[in-house]
Amino acid sequence: MIMKTFLRVLHALLIGCCLALAFSGAARAQAAQAAYRLGPGDVLSVTVWKQPALSMQLPVAPDGTLRYPLAGQIDVQGRTLAEVEATLTAKLGEELREVLVTVSLVQVQSYRIYVLGEVLRPAELILRAPVGVVQAVAMANGFTPFAKRGKLLIVRRRGGTETRETFDYDAYVQGGGPGPAVLEPGDTVIVQ
Repeated sequence: MIMKTFLRVLHALLIGCCLALAFSGAARAQAAQAAYRLGPGDVLSVTVWKQPALSMQLPVAPDGTLRYPLAGQIDVQGRTLAEVEATLTAKLGEELREVLVTVSLVQVQSYRIYVLGEVLRPAELILRAPVGVVQAVAMANGFTPFAKRGKLLIVRRRGGTETRETFDYDAYVQGGGPGPAVLEPGDTVIVQ
């Protein structure tokens, strides 16, 4: 009797833990998409309620803009989906009544990072979601025997300025270093 009760409690706890992990993973994915900044090549789906002629999929142009009927050219580079939704709603609201716009990300094409130097497969990586330095090195098939793992260089260009920071892979793996930096679109990881 006690064993049956114990097993039921244990079963309930396991189910609760699994559900919590599933919901937290879905929440993280949703938060990542909400925080995602658009860039050239990304493909968006724009849906306008009760306006099927205005519902379509569009790519972001190389200059970071989106051409949309009745709204014209809109700068979307570096903006979130919610910001683009608000802009389209406002612009379409000038021409239509009762505008309800939904913008979703269909395909990520602008999240590109570069891994160069002493890795087995230096490459431009086109990603669907943010990754850290450790994952980027893994995608480049790891280090060559000559790599200086304690001195990885991350080069980031933002707003015309370039920043450089180092990442100590060995210290991180041994548990003594700071967590891996999350790479942003356009970042370059150089393994010396």
